Amino acid sequence: RPARWLPRLIGMLSLSHLVSAVYRRLQLQRYRGWMVQTRRSSRCLLAYLPTRQQGWILDFLWRDICQELEQIPEIESGMVSSSKQLKAAVRGRDVYVIALSINDLKALLEQGFPPERIIFYHTHVRLGVEIEKLDLLRGILVLNGFERELIAMRKVPRQRIHLFPAGYDPTLFRLPQSTTTSKTIDVLFVGRYRQGKNGYYHQRKRYGFQVRLAERLVRQGLSVAFLGKDWELCEYPLDPRVQLIEVPHNRYVSIYYQTRLVCSVASQEGGPVSFLEGLACGCLMVSVPTGFITDLQLAEAACWTMPLLASEQGWAEEIGRILVDQQQPTDVEQACRDRYLSLACFTSLARQLVEVGWPSTIQDRCCE
Repeated sequence: RPARWLPRLIGMLSLSHLVSAVYRRLQLQRYRGWMVQTRRSSRCLLAYLPTRQQGWILDFLWRDICQELEQIPEIESGMVSSSKQLKAAVRGRDVYVIALSINDLKALLEQGFPPERIIFYHTHVRLGVEIEKLDLLRGILVLNGFERELIAMRKVPRQRIHLFPAGYDPTLFRLPQSTTTSKTIDVLFVGRYRQGKNGYYHQRKRYGFQVRLAERLVRQGLSVAFLGKDWELCEYPLDPRVQLIEVPHNRYVSIYYQTRLVCSVASQEGGPVSFLEGLACGCLMVSVPTGFITDLQLAEAACWTMPLLASEQGWAEEIGRILVDQQQPTDVEQACRDRYLSLACFTSLARQLVEVGWPSTIQDRCCE
């Protein structure tokens, strides 16, 4: 009978939890013993990124930051993808590990890695998702001010929450040197397509809404383009007049230079990175009030927001009005953008990470 097995099952589960807790405790002590924190020990920032996540945007982000970390004296950096690699990498070093997702954070804690040695990069703050030991971490990186407040509501000390608007390369994405570049694209949507029509990702990115809005815009006589991979796999009826562009990321700048306005319709964003790139390249910007745009004085930076509940027709009419009223950001508006962008470039982010781990190591965080 099930009633006879229930106490034994409960006992087995309790024993399993006890064994896991003992293992984590032993590993915690080992990790703390392996790591050294002295003047002579090498300081190192490691990203924990399992193999399945490599090749995606967080991988590229970390590689860009590592290039900047190489320029900072006495700071080493790298990446590990397993507990075996992590154990080998921390021995005899003064190490902080950056967890690049909730699952990565959970994996590190389950391995017994010391929470005070973890910096958590919280790219998307989700309400209702339980995350253990947030208040014990060395630091939590969030992309914008709104998400900082959400984390603070979890009773995390504010001094451990850091704005980290990652990130862009100002040597690549900047204003065009020539003002004679032809603007052949009126409205640009940036981001790859991911199949799975009923999935969470589609709901957040609002692909269907984006496709319907693009159709309205081309009906108004505007030229529209989607920049990113896999749009040929689109599961929504995409107007053939919408231009599909797929080029390497280091060539995105040439597309921005041809663009008047960059648009994002996603219902929830930490960024997106395309917002920083569009700002830097002098494009007009329209978005739902989520992500980086919420940290800007819109009227002073040639940026506009649309309500999340606004219709495709409302978006199309507002975009049309903006394109009629304004050609490009003024010098004053671009200066406002540049002040924000100065803290979002990879040089600044690398310096900020070093400061989270070892305060007072670097004073000036702004990009040159």
